[in-house]
Amino acid sequence: MELIALHKRIIGLDVHQAQITACAIIEEADGTMRIEQRQFGAFKRDRRALAEWAAALRPDQVVMESTGI
Repeated sequence: MELIALHKRIIGLDVHQAQITACAIIEEADGTMRIEQRQFGAFKRDRRALAEWAAALRPDQVVMESTGI
């Protein structure tokens, strides 16, 4: 079974109490996939850095998984 991409630029967030792990999957113009992974703290300045990083990537969608909150 072949998977078909629905979005060319997506960011996934895994939210924990003390940190947020982010993974961006970007399809480049030549069809190659670029993956960026970053970890951010949970303080306001860290969340602001996450927002700036995510906005710079111009994602089509951002999805979040959060447990225990």
